[in-house]
Amino acid sequence: MRLLSTFESLLESWRELFPQARTYERARRLTFGMLSCLRLHLTSNAICAAGLPFKDWSADYKVFSRSRWDPHRLFDPIFAHLAPFLPTAPSPVFAAIDETMCKKTGRKIPGASTGRDPQSPPFHVNLIRGLRFVPVTLLVSPLDQPGPARALPVRFEPAPPAVKPKKNATENEQERFREEKKKRALTRVGVEMISSVRDQLDQRPETAQRQLIVSGDGSYTNGSVLKNLPPRTTCIGRIRKDAKLFLPLAEPSGSKSSGRPRRYGPPAPTPEQVLQDESIPLQKVLAFAAGQMREFSLQIAQPVYWRKSGSGRPLLLVVIKPVGYRLRNGSKLLYRDPAFLICTDLTLAIETLLQAYIDRWQIECNHRDEKSFLGVAQGQVRHPLAVARLPQFQVAGYSLLLLASLIAFGFQRTAEFLPLPKWRGKSIRPSVLDILNLLRQQIFSRQLQPMPDNTNSFGH
Repeated sequence: MRLLSTFESLLESWRELFPQARTYERARRLTFGMLSCLRLHLTSNAICAAGLPFKDWSADYKVFSRSRWDPHRLFDPIFAHLAPFLPTAPSPVFAAIDETMCKKTGRKIPGASTGRDPQSPPFHVNLIRGLRFVPVTLLVSPLDQPGPARALPVRFEPAPPAVKPKKNATENEQERFREEKKKRALTRVGVEMISSVRDQLDQRPETAQRQLIVSGDGSYTNGSVLKNLPPRTTCIGRIRKDAKLFLPLAEPSGSKSSGRPRRYGPPAPTPEQVLQDESIPLQKVLAFAAGQMREFSLQIAQPVYWRKSGSGRPLLLVVIKPVGYRLRNGSKLLYRDPAFLICTDLTLAIETLLQAYIDRWQIECNHRDEKSFLGVAQGQVRHPLAVARLPQFQVAGYSLLLLASLIAFGFQRTAEFLPLPKWRGKSIRPSVLDILNLLRQQIFSRQLQPMPDNTNSFGH
């Protein structure tokens, strides 16, 4: 029962978040119901999974639409229990940022919009209707030996785009739309979430002075993010292979040529030219990827400048050579695409930079788990507050469950988990499905004690 008891103790920290004790009990009950129910993860199914299908359900829905509580505080237990999973100071804290779309079909859901389907083939871009979110996760790895990282979500911020006015809209309406479009841009929401995570780390003495290393894809590698990073924060992001970079300015900054002060030196080689330049030495770096330690070949150019990041921000350009792989033993050797990265910290160790970029993949695994196993945003609600809060509530419960597994069992798959099927080989760590199955087993095996209707919940 270690997983269930640990998870219950983490949920206990939510008690002060909700204005009333009965609201907390309902939120706690819904958390267990959403994690234990099967098929569609709706609020109604969570109520049925909690064993209350014949009670009044209106108060459970009002937890998300009328009760006053801050969704960001749902993730406070992650920050409070983060220190034991970090190396000794001054080791940095790894984080990842991305954006995701949760599919919706209703036409009257507040914030729902049409966007590009990230799973569509490159030769035919598809469109989907859904809710857009900006997630941020903290990445923790085993301390005793190299192993796969685990991503703990700490933010799942709604980022609905601005509603475009009609063609006959007035000039004032058009101006308001342009201002609203800037406020709701993904990059702006991303910077706010990075600053929010940095503030949470600063509030705790064990993480206040640690550097925050945030890895993102190309959509967050731009001037809007790089120019507004909070203190003690490093950004690692992908850059285009034909990006126009510049060398440092050799002349004094006050000298003039062609009438205005020069801010950049001569053009630097593009990332693709650096990849093809054999005169730049290769550096062999070891990093944990795909189940074992692997050797990567890197080319480094520093410092370079990029106009999107400003003349006062020197950047480290890192080119990761294509990695060879085989589809099966004895098959033809294939190569993956190269990776072109920039980093805002010129002194960051290359091993740390590479591992932070590789571990960023865990946020993609979070997206899969949240949509496939947890049914995030499947709830059929239309109240504006409920539409934004319910997915954050589900992701917070999922994050606490991952943290409970780490506290109870570490990063290893112990004998307490259900046996693997015969067709599966060894598993380095428990999957989310393994954790959910163990939680459901421990819930069903515990004898439930009768409680009043307004406080009935799992675990009592």
